[in-house]
Amino acid sequence: MKKRGFTLVELMITLAIFSIFSVYLYQTFFSQIRQSFNFKNNIDIQYNANKALNMLTDEIRNYDSVNDTKILKSSDGDTVLRLGSRDENGKIKVSTVSNASGTNEDEINLISNASSNILYNIKSKVLQDKDENKCSNIDSVDFSYKDGLIFIRISASEGNIQIKSSTAINVQAN
Repeated sequence: MKKRGFTLVELMITLAIFSIFSVYLYQTFFSQIRQSFNFKNNIDIQYNANKALNMLTDEIRNYDSVNDTKILKSSDGDTVLRLGSRDENGKIKVSTVSNASGTNEDEINLISNASSNILYNIKSKVLQDKDENKCSNIDSVDFSYKDGLIFIRISASEGNIQIKSSTAINVQAN
């Protein structure tokens, strides 16, 4: 008489192998999901930092120096740059005020003049222009000036992901 089916030992070995394989697949699946979320957060933070940098750069480059001044203030309030009118050689006058009066405000006007404002809210970490375009998770914005170039540095973060982005603008070009 021929026996059909599996013995108990064969079933237990098969079940053990299947369980080990299932645990491996489970761990792989959820680690990929975590990596996907981290990747998405990294892209969002990079996008916001670059968008903020572009907003600031566009405002500075669109500066019309005829009877106008533009004030650039770092998010910590320590550095203030003042863009004035052009001198006799056609170069924009830029004056730097270091260690300005610091700030205790929740909202700082990073770029201000009669035609445009870019506001930075320290508590919510949001940068916003006059057209209501917003960039979130912005930690700091710093301006500096050297040899005809305005340097802008932006730091953005969310969780353990931190992005720093910077650019330079030549305000002395004719």
